[in-house]
Amino acid sequence: MTTRDDLLIDLINRTEMEGEGPRITVVTQGAVITGRIAAHRRWATDLAEHLGDAGLPDERFAEDFSHEATEIPAYPPAFLHLHGCQLISGSSSLPTALGESFRIPLAAISAWSMR
Repeated sequence: MTTRDDLLIDLINRTEMEGEGPRITVVTQGAVITGRIAAHRRWATDLAEHLGDAGLPDERFAEDFSHEATEIPAYPPAFLHLHGCQLISGSSSLPTALGESFRIPLAAISAWSMR
């Protein structure tokens, strides 16, 4: 996003206040990705809980996401956080099912739509 998109920033900030945002589809570096806008804190907390589940080989990384969840989001935000993501199309090496959480720099978003 070379030009600051105040409407997208407003959607992210409202999501921060309300906890969960609407479904959105974004175009980023040739890939089309869809998911639900997530609040920064919830996004990081969900990942910390997932990684912290006993028996997962990545549980040592849960602390990093727990710490991230305590950080106050910057204004304007630098990232769009998504839950329930899916790759719709694109010449990308991303898997079709991206999983529950995805983080995209706003500077990489060239277009978006609501659904």
